[in-house]
Amino acid sequence: MSTTAILARQSRWSTFRKETLRAVTAIAVALLVTIIVVLLTSKAPLEALNTLLTAPASKPRTIGLWFDDVAKLTVTGLAFSLVFQARQFALGVQGQIYVGALASSYVALSPIGPTFAAIPLGIAAAMLAGAAWGFIPGLAKAKLGANEIVSSLMLNYIAIELCNFLVRVQLRERPGVLTSLKFPDAAVFSPLIPGTRIDLGLILALVATVLVWFALYRTSWGLKLRLVGHNARFAEYAGIKSSLIMVSAMTAAGALGGMLGAMFVQGQTYGKITVLFEGGLAFEGILVAIVARSRPLAVPVVAIFYGYLRQGAQLMNIRTDVPAEVIGVVTAIIILLVSSSFSVPGKKWLSAQFGRRAQPAGLSADGAAK
Repeated sequence: MSTTAILARQSRWSTFRKETLRAVTAIAVALLVTIIVVLLTSKAPLEALNTLLTAPASKPRTIGLWFDDVAKLTVTGLAFSLVFQARQFALGVQGQIYVGALASSYVALSPIGPTFAAIPLGIAAAMLAGAAWGFIPGLAKAKLGANEIVSSLMLNYIAIELCNFLVRVQLRERPGVLTSLKFPDAAVFSPLIPGTRIDLGLILALVATVLVWFALYRTSWGLKLRLVGHNARFAEYAGIKSSLIMVSAMTAAGALGGMLGAMFVQGQTYGKITVLFEGGLAFEGILVAIVARSRPLAVPVVAIFYGYLRQGAQLMNIRTDVPAEVIGVVTAIIILLVSSSFSVPGKKWLSAQFGRRAQPAGLSADGAAK
């Protein structure tokens, strides 16, 4: 192996250790703050903490809820990671979920619904709708100079209200009920483990992770996207069309958002579309992407830990007197610590101590021979 390859591998390993230590420390600090908040707010703090830390893995049903969250958090984290890699802070995943869910719902409730084609066509329709919804703010940014934060947020509101209107007026089960007709069984993902919500969505999330990683690190498009993200002006000098890459990244992220919409409504969680079905989970993908540093292979790992914490907080809210808003405190602390220049307290002192111990006996402090 060449010296360059060895140095590159050592650099990657060093970066991995540093980022892992940063994330673990941030989570530990956030948990410590959570413990303090629970001790101050709960009449039975030990019971509340036990629920938070053990309830998600206590039964097959709660494990299913946990991994259902993991699958959804992974996909939304991947969608945000794609646009973050291109240094675009688009926030349109929520709207893409809603239009994707609408598209898959129309497929499921059409004559195709009872056939074997309902699931693949529903997913394909959802991805196309989400890609189109992601393409719009990308094009507005590239051609009109529109701010991607504003345009994507406005499109979110349009998608949510459009979905709510169609569910209430056209897709409703009956007047006064804010849900659509139930999908045919053929249009609903079958559970991978009976009696749980672990379904095809988990497989879709894993496949999406591999595809996004491959696209980013094993294709010329991914190289161009990362170059645009690092320095758009240099990329332009190198002959890369930055605007085209930016639009394509937002479109690809939109396709992932649309697929997530299909995972919601065609999955075991619903099997139909309801008003405000997404429950704000889309924006939690921002946390997953930030902690994972927009690295696709790290996204599922972060989703596993955060999904566990998320489910623990919800179960703690149901079973104890601690409000679920505690998880908001934890989320905010993790984002602040991971996204800042935070480092482990005493790290420099420890490095100095270990550095002195590692010095050969025949050398002085300045490295000269005695």
